[in-house]
Amino acid sequence: MQLFRRGGGEGLCLAYALTATYFLMSMCGAMTSLSISLHFAELNKGELLVAGIFISGTCAQVFAVPFLSPLFNKFSSYHIALSALILDLLGLLSMAAYPEPVVLILGNLVTACLSGLSIPSIFVIVDSRAGEGQQAKVFSLLDTARLGGGFLGPPLGGVLLDQRNLQTALFVEACAVAFSLFVFFILYTFTSRDNPLSPQDGEAAPSFFQKVLEAPSLLLKNKSSRSALTSIWGAIICTSVFNVALVFYVTKTLHASGTLYAIVAQAFIVGRIFGARFSARLNSNNAKKVLTGAGFTMGCFIALPGIIPSLWLCIPCFFLGGVCNAAQVAALRIVIVGAVPEGVKPKALSTMGSINSSAMLIGYIIGAPLVSTIGPAAALVVSGIGTSVLTVGPALKTIVYNALDNN
Repeated sequence: MQLFRRGGGEGLCLAYALTATYFLMSMCGAMTSLSISLHFAELNKGELLVAGIFISGTCAQVFAVPFLSPLFNKFSSYHIALSALILDLLGLLSMAAYPEPVVLILGNLVTACLSGLSIPSIFVIVDSRAGEGQQAKVFSLLDTARLGGGFLGPPLGGVLLDQRNLQTALFVEACAVAFSLFVFFILYTFTSRDNPLSPQDGEAAPSFFQKVLEAPSLLLKNKSSRSALTSIWGAIICTSVFNVALVFYVTKTLHASGTLYAIVAQAFIVGRIFGARFSARLNSNNAKKVLTGAGFTMGCFIALPGIIPSLWLCIPCFFLGGVCNAAQVAALRIVIVGAVPEGVKPKALSTMGSINSSAMLIGYIIGAPLVSTIGPAAALVVSGIGTSVLTVGPALKTIVYNALDNN
């Protein structure tokens, strides 16, 4: 079938189909996540249960997903995506049938592991069909779908929990996953003959740990990707402190209501949606510069409201910070994808997700004591300055070394 073949508008047809599917999955995932958190908040020791949801998902990305990456050596991206969706569907149905806290937390952990496989597969499938120069455009579509779904999902989850119950939200997501599975199967049927995205067979089969370390090793050996990962890892730690401090900044420093907190928090998310659309203009030539510039600027927009506490200042600053954040992530993805061979791209993207999640975990751990020690406004300043400094640090180091070598 010619519709889904590589190049031009034909490749974009597949990108649009997967973008719509990715949007649906992201929206329902955010919907269910909020529904579970609200459900736990009403139970005894709800704080611990809510924390368990976030920690289980992050730990899965950091500690479990890297050991699943060798699957990309054995199976194609289509097969991995289809298998992950089937297991996700079974997990959601189990959670809906037995909505006990232990089952929900374990189900969230399994879902996080599966998303660490399915999401890189989606990006690789779309990238394999994109025409020359369209990589940034199709990645921008997927980022917009993810962020848009994450923006609309939480209100939908709140409505479902108020009007129905948690089981309804879980069943709705299960239906969405079943529909996504059907779409993937149709696309696989029509594209597998043209480009099966099968893993390349080597002369000697590498060991399990060689497969696990293959992508990280290639990324660290490449000068551009090593510099990019180094800068963004430290920056994400500081940005995660911002996520912890934000609710206290709005409610205690600005003395604003919960409704205004929701507006301020959504300003950053809306900014990320706009930034995802702008990132379509990125390419391999400007991605590294945008990565550094966007990270530095985002830090400035985070720090400024901490220096001058104001509701009317923080909303536009956090919106613009969200725009920069989306551009930063998009630029990093282009650098990562361009640093490894075709067959290693899924594992490289999975590695990128694990590295980002590990930085977020550290940021969350140090965020709470930092906010309680120096206050939310000062924490924003530390978060913003740290983001800017750690983003430009590796770039300045490279410039200095190059200058010394030339002399």
